[in-house]
Amino acid sequence: MSKMRKPLLVGFLILALVLSTIAAGCIGGGTTQTSPTQSPTGTQSPTPTQTTETITKTETKTMIQNQVFIRFAGWSAGETEMKNYQRMIELFEKENPNIKVKYEVITQMFHENILASFGAGVAPDVFYVDSSWAPIFIEKGALYPISELADESFINKFYPFLLEPFKKNGKLYGLPKDWSMLALFYNKKLFEQAGLTKPPETWDELLEYAKIITEKTGKPGLAIYLGGFNRYVPVAVSNGAPKPWFEKPEDASWFDNPVVRETLTWYINLYRKGKVEREKKGLPPYVVAPEDVGAGWLGDAFGQQKVAMVISGNWMIPFLADQFPNFKYGEDWDIAPLPAGKNGRVTMVYTVILGINSKTKHPKEAWKFVEFILGPRGQKELVVKAGQTLPSMKGFENDPDLWPQHRKTLSFKYDKMIVFLWGPKSGPLEAKFSDAMAAAMRGDMSIDEAIETMKQVVQEELSQ
Repeated sequence: MSKMRKPLLVGFLILALVLSTIAAGCIGGGTTQTSPTQSPTGTQSPTPTQTTETITKTETKTMIQNQVFIRFAGWSAGETEMKNYQRMIELFEKENPNIKVKYEVITQMFHENILASFGAGVAPDVFYVDSSWAPIFIEKGALYPISELADESFINKFYPFLLEPFKKNGKLYGLPKDWSMLALFYNKKLFEQAGLTKPPETWDELLEYAKIITEKTGKPGLAIYLGGFNRYVPVAVSNGAPKPWFEKPEDASWFDNPVVRETLTWYINLYRKGKVEREKKGLPPYVVAPEDVGAGWLGDAFGQQKVAMVISGNWMIPFLADQFPNFKYGEDWDIAPLPAGKNGRVTMVYTVILGINSKTKHPKEAWKFVEFILGPRGQKELVVKAGQTLPSMKGFENDPDLWPQHRKTLSFKYDKMIVFLWGPKSGPLEAKFSDAMAAAMRGDMSIDEAIETMKQVVQEELSQ
């Protein structure tokens, strides 16, 4: 009996020793000891080198596990804007190593593509939303309420009039990254060649200048987009038309206003008479579209000095500085306020938020990125210093780093500044209005037919 107990007792002692060793290893973190040292109690302790290696491995593993990837989508006003955003993203990632941002540029039908990506379940975490499309995105529940992520003190730093398009039922769905206003850009050298000493004061004078410049220099005096309903609105409102607002089918009657019909006819005829009819007579056009002179957009046409005047926003300023450095502001070109109508001077205001996907898996990280871009530091670097557009956050109006071109546009006096928003379906309406206007400009339909088409668009869109 004693012979049997002795091996059994030895077995229990061995088992207890193994279990105690395992337990000690678990509590100690289970490090691998390749060069142990003896402790005063006789147990093996890891060297300082081993401890450092263990902590480093743990931190690296934790960092990999906590790495968050967010997608940021926007359109681009050219290579300049893309480069500026990429620079800011790299700075953000350096300061937030656990967050990686993938920048995606969508060049065509931006808002339609973003909405489609929601249906496919692949929408980006952060994306632009123009003021004209905000009501649709809010209605579809696509935007995370920014008022649930941002402190009120942070929100109050932004200009209130820029926030209005992004509000509904007491909630705010985004903060503007910047803003711009339409202004007249003109080539001083071509003006001099044409004998013109100052920019046009009225819309009629703008047309007169365009004709004179073409006659004297052989170059088109003015470039406009085919369509471009939002570019036409300042002409209508400055001549006494009410601001367009389409909320119900009956609001199509806006197009029956005599001032609207008169000014819309005038605007369409800028191209119809200035380009189409002139060329039919074998004469050089005094009004063109960018594509008519081999340019991708107004900024390119103006920068290449293929046209004397364009109406565009602040986003054109950094593009000219970056892509056409030898075309000098103040020396070769300048900016003036939009021409006045019979009832004063009116301009359009454009603003875009960095919206956060309501379905994002990383709302806190997405907000951290948005806050970085929109906050004082982001506005200073991306908007003020880079000269991208105008800062949407108050307090930078007199910043010494604000570009003189932007400072000048801020000095212009307007009777009305209209934020780009025509009602709950502004985006789709804008596109279809512009299609009808473009068809009339090309001569594919009469002006009356275009107006009737635009009325029908309102009735159909707002009956749904």
